[in-house]
Amino acid sequence: MTSVDPSMQNSPVRRSRPDAFLLLLLVASLSLNVYLGWKVKQGGVESDTVKAVAGMKVDPVNAVDLEGKPLTIAYKGINKPTVFYVITPSCIWCRRNQANVNRLADAKANDFRFVGLSLDESGLKEYVERHQLKFPVYARLPAETVESLGLGSTPQTIVVSPEGEIVKVWSGAYIEDLRSEVEAYFGIQLPGVMSAGK
Repeated sequence: MTSVDPSMQNSPVRRSRPDAFLLLLLVASLSLNVYLGWKVKQGGVESDTVKAVAGMKVDPVNAVDLEGKPLTIAYKGINKPTVFYVITPSCIWCRRNQANVNRLADAKANDFRFVGLSLDESGLKEYVERHQLKFPVYARLPAETVESLGLGSTPQTIVVSPEGEIVKVWSGAYIEDLRSEVEAYFGIQLPGVMSAGK
């Protein structure tokens, strides 16, 4: 059996290889982060998710209503833009933003068609009843719809022309600059987001 000199166990020579390896990993990671940051700033990193932007054409939306009945939300023949308000029942910012959306739908129902799209059916009926949504809400969106509209984060607001072209996209609850932008676009003053406890 070989004995090890206890003074050599904590020797700097013995620790130098792992320390050098960790230092090398740290430098490589830092270099990669700097490079990726530069690429993002230059617009060179592509996202796998399609982002809905003004000018994009989108197909009619296939979904189901709260009773499970399938339908297609088309744009032609409506003669006014469609406002998709995208939610999930578990989204706290969707709940906090609901007074804004209800006010908007009440005030602008003659000029826009408001349609709710939920990315999750769990608890959706209760959510709609509790928050007294002023527009119909649909769920079970096909993957191609989720991709073509760039859905993912909630809440999200998308305005689509009667020709099926995206006019405006806002991501998030209507706070600060986003609230001002939404108010200016629709020509209305909004009440603001509710407190987190509601």
